[in-house]
Amino acid sequence: MNNYVLSTYYEKYLREVKKLSESSIGHYTQALRKISRMLMEREKIEESIYEVQDIGQLEILKEYLYTEPEFVKLNTKGHQMYSSGLNNYIKFAHGEDFSNYDSETIQLLDIEMPVPDKKAQRLIKYARSSIIKTQSIESAGYKCEFDSEHKTFTSKNTGHWYMEGHHALPMKYQDKFEHSLDVYANVICLCPICHRLLHYGVKDEKENVVNKIYFDRTDRLSASGIKISKKDFMKLVV
Repeated sequence: MNNYVLSTYYEKYLREVKKLSESSIGHYTQALRKISRMLMEREKIEESIYEVQDIGQLEILKEYLYTEPEFVKLNTKGHQMYSSGLNNYIKFAHGEDFSNYDSETIQLLDIEMPVPDKKAQRLIKYARSSIIKTQSIESAGYKCEFDSEHKTFTSKNTGHWYMEGHHALPMKYQDKFEHSLDVYANVICLCPICHRLLHYGVKDEKENVVNKIYFDRTDRLSASGIKISKKDFMKLVV
């Protein structure tokens, strides 16, 4: 397993969800390796495009490449192989077709992941991916996973009900676990009211939501190397 969670997820997605041939997977990943080297040489990234955790940043890098003469020349010579590889990865990052698959298919992506690096800020925080949150919201069909009947408002960015991604086990507890908490199994799609309830609500009002999350996700968390009893889960979350 490499050091980039999104790289591992992407290849598993291509292989087990999209069921592409090894040849097609090789073309996509080779294109991203070449793109990564080009961006690294221009000091736009440190090592790999997979290190970019924000979709907005990916889109900015895409626009940059499309105006970069060397990339345009390389892409033309390669019969659009590189733009195709980049666009396919960005579609994955947006989670564009995640809602087209049932929950069992998405759960093929539940695997143990290494703990992400810490970021040196005023308070030490673990790196987390807005891409994984976006994909998780997409896979939930823009419905609150506590109560699918909860309605919000239409988001101008997605055209769907506005929803938010929530780490069931907060990232601040990463030190208590051997594997990453920033994984699909630990990210829940919630309406903003349920989300704020979990962050700011009183214990008695949070318990029903937390109970449902635990029972819905305990098997997926375990498959991702996050094994925790209900008692310990409730202690950390409530």
